[in-house]
Amino acid sequence: MRILAVSHPCTTDVNQQFYAELEALGHEVHVLVPANLRTAYAPDGVQVKRWPAYAGTLEQRRVFASGSVPLHGYLTPLRPLMRRYAPEVLFVEEEPYAVSAWQAMRASRGLPMTRVVYSAQNIRKSYPPPFRWMEQYVLRAADAAAVVSEDVGAVLRAKQYSGRLLPFPLGVDTGQFRPLPETRARRRAELGAGDELVVGYVGRFVEEKGIRVLCAAAEQLAAQPAGQLGAPSCRFLFVGGGPLLGELRELERRHPRAVTVREGVSHGEVHEWMNAMDVLALPSLTMPGWKEQFGRVIVEAMACGLPVVGTDSGEIGRLLQATGGGWTVPERQPEALAAQLLGLAARQAERE
Repeated sequence: MRILAVSHPCTTDVNQQFYAELEALGHEVHVLVPANLRTAYAPDGVQVKRWPAYAGTLEQRRVFASGSVPLHGYLTPLRPLMRRYAPEVLFVEEEPYAVSAWQAMRASRGLPMTRVVYSAQNIRKSYPPPFRWMEQYVLRAADAAAVVSEDVGAVLRAKQYSGRLLPFPLGVDTGQFRPLPETRARRRAELGAGDELVVGYVGRFVEEKGIRVLCAAAEQLAAQPAGQLGAPSCRFLFVGGGPLLGELRELERRHPRAVTVREGVSHGEVHEWMNAMDVLALPSLTMPGWKEQFGRVIVEAMACGLPVVGTDSGEIGRLLQATGGGWTVPERQPEALAAQLLGLAARQAERE
């Protein structure tokens, strides 16, 4: 089968793994990506790299509005691309309201192919024109929608989408994310961690991910002396980057023996730091326009053998219940989060 994907995520090489797997199954794959996309992590532009196992076409085209995921659009017509590759399946790995999704669907009109659009939007939102019109066009044109969760499917149905819904949970590379005892020992030695519970966070340092809640819990537990009430000490490891980095650095400054912040860690190193942890914390917050869409770090942590403590924001609670891989605490309650972590520190057997 010939597949053409339109995918801004594939500007990052690791996101091409999915397409490498499709190739391994015998499919012919071509991927279109923005050549000049800018993100918070790469304000000067993402350097497009190829995933070693992906051998297909990686077509780079310049876009306008290069600093915005939903607003960026290709500067050159896509119709010739559709004719050249003549895909049997067009997979638009962009939200239905995105300019690039509308461009791809419009460029494919009248051509013999199956059209699939991706969505992770789990809150029903009404967009202003022309984005509402573009979204309606894309949903009418799509033969199927690859949805990250049941909530996403419900949102699309509420928007009168009548095509097929294809469950499309985020995957994990179990060849990379797995227990690595030697790596664990090396990274823990770098942290100066002994027998204490290492509580980890991996992701964006932003309000909606519950960073301030986790900081408050860390503040409480950092002040908890080892051995008090029979509880071992805790150490917190934050891996990622974002606007709240300064607050985390201040927390690290106040508690240098209990808090470590690692910024600028590549995706290829994340699994190593996960192996240094004993439990992953993901205290995400439901916001007016956002709730946790899936929580890829949850399945990555589980693949490394870690339990997870999260909230019930979006998919977190469902995922933890379905896998039995952790516990939930109420949102916005650092005391409850601290109590759960302290309990885990005291119950070593429950973590193994």
